[in-house]
Amino acid sequence: MKTFHSAMRGFSMIELMIAIVILMIVIGGIFGVIDVVNQRSQTEQAKLDMFQEAREFMDQMSRDLHQAGYPSPRHYTEDRLTADPIVNDELNAVGIVKVDDGELWFEGDVEGDGGVYVVRYHLDTSTANGCPCLRRSQLPKVDGDPVTGQTTEDYQIQVQGVQNTDIFSAFTRGTTGVPITLPVDFSANGAMIASVDTVKATLSLRSPVKDPKTGQHPVTTLVMTAKLNNCSQAADTQAMSCR
Repeated sequence: MKTFHSAMRGFSMIELMIAIVILMIVIGGIFGVIDVVNQRSQTEQAKLDMFQEAREFMDQMSRDLHQAGYPSPRHYTEDRLTADPIVNDELNAVGIVKVDDGELWFEGDVEGDGGVYVVRYHLDTSTANGCPCLRRSQLPKVDGDPVTGQTTEDYQIQVQGVQNTDIFSAFTRGTTGVPITLPVDFSANGAMIASVDTVKATLSLRSPVKDPKTGQHPVTTLVMTAKLNNCSQAADTQAMSCR
């Protein structure tokens, strides 16, 4: 006959150790899932931040381009613009100055204060300080040649993680989606510059955070297309010319 004490016997040490091991395995699995979820959350947040930053930058570039070429001599009396030639005058925005795969220069009243600013975008292909990246410079225009006579650029990083080098393209009025051959600038290719009525920017950006599932850095691509509102002073008798 069993005694009372033998009937109330608890778990053995081995059974207890097995239960603890099983519990640790379950807890480890739960924490593993939580870790993956956290990593995915960080990855998605980094992608979202990158996209929003790039979207805001593209919007700014579009706004800037819509002001390219304003104000022009049409907005002044004859005695206001005194530089010779007139395209060198600090009060006069000539429009698009240079377009290359990784360069975009233009002049315009991007602040809305009546002043003319020299705006330049530049692809920095170095691998330091968060680059490859796209930089932007904005300085007041001075009396001088639009290509060679302006103040040295003061570039600031705008977008990091840029993966492509063919960022900018330009189209002339009447073309069927075929971009012009780059580079072109105000002095060397005046007739072509004065025919450009659309500028397109394409950015492929890589997130700084790896996707924990694929082990790869997510890449996203944004495209901005801006129709030019104002005429160019690069040449006469061209589609966008105001000279």
